[in-house]
Amino acid sequence: MSRLATLIGVIAGLLIVILNMIDFDRGEFMTAFLNLQGLLVVLGGTFAATLINYPLTDMRCLGQGIKRVFVGEPANANEAIAEVTELSYIAHRHGQLRLEKEIDLVEDSYLQFALNELLVYRQQDQLALSLENHYQTIRLRHLNCQEMFHNMASYAPAFGMMGTVMGLIIMMTTQVASGEATAVGADSDNMLDSLLQGMGLALVTTFYGVLFANFVFIPIAGKLKVLSDAEALKNEILMHGVLGIHNKVAPAMLKETLTAFVNEHNKRKLSQMIEDGIEAE
Repeated sequence: MSRLATLIGVIAGLLIVILNMIDFDRGEFMTAFLNLQGLLVVLGGTFAATLINYPLTDMRCLGQGIKRVFVGEPANANEAIAEVTELSYIAHRHGQLRLEKEIDLVEDSYLQFALNELLVYRQQDQLALSLENHYQTIRLRHLNCQEMFHNMASYAPAFGMMGTVMGLIIMMTTQVASGEATAVGADSDNMLDSLLQGMGLALVTTFYGVLFANFVFIPIAGKLKVLSDAEALKNEILMHGVLGIHNKVAPAMLKETLTAFVNEHNKRKLSQMIEDGIEAE
């Protein structure tokens, strides 16, 4: 459903923007909204600023983040509980070493890592530390990717404004030079019309900046946060489940504990949202 929502949002947004670029009285598309130089200033400047801010290794997040927004679905906490409970039954009946045969059948990368660590570490605190470190590493990588798109959303309007200022400077200097020439020996009746037309073209870069910030970069960052939060909850469930298997907790008891953990997590999240809303007011 997340992919469908993204697709519907993209189509609806494009229709709204494109329809407002059409002059229905004349029945034609207003080409004033198409400015290659303005587009280059906004996108090129945003990309250049991002390169300055982040190392090249982090730039992979751009393609991966966009791909994840269109093809990714939020992780299902209930499926994670069911999977780890099934593994708990196997360990309870056949021993924890039997889980080695189940690792290749597991699709989730974090669960694969957790099961491998379960077979390596005998001490509970060492296993918990390893799983927690891996969990935090994944979480930090996702937060860095979200931050990158948020920064791009702040760069785009700034470069749009810069493009507008550059366009106005070029337009004014050109019109002043043209005005001096016409004052000597030519008619300047069309000078105001050309000035307004040039100003409209200059403002297109601001339009591009606002459009890319609010229709591309901020929504991508928001969707990545939704997907990341769901994956973080899923990984936290798997982490507690594997620790429960290590402690030889009864499968039924482990399932109840993880289910209560999800409900408690949702309660905390709801309470935090309410508190944030009160502070905003």
